[in-house]
Amino acid sequence: MQQPNIPSPSRDITKRELDHLLLCFCTFCCLLKGKKLSLQNIFVLVLREEKIRKVLKTLLTVDNDFEMVKMFIEFEPQIAESKYITKYLNQNKRIFQNDN
Repeated sequence: MQQPNIPSPSRDITKRELDHLLLCFCTFCCLLKGKKLSLQNIFVLVLREEKIRKVLKTLLTVDNDFEMVKMFIEFEPQIAESKYITKYLNQNKRIFQNDN
């Protein structure tokens, strides 16, 4: 029998902090590129550029790309449904072969 999913204050704080970090990172990416970027374009930018990926992993305090991608998708679930993202990943399958 599973326990009911009762929100805890610490989980709520962690979720808010994660959302804030990701929004700040997205702002950083927009400033870095000098133009407004959609979340899909920011996700592709993270996948494409290793230095930006390392910055995001450091901010999120994760060790590997899988956890970083998982957190980003939990932040914006529609990214996983995007045909643009699916097409990009299919064309660039080598991205996660060397998981740092």
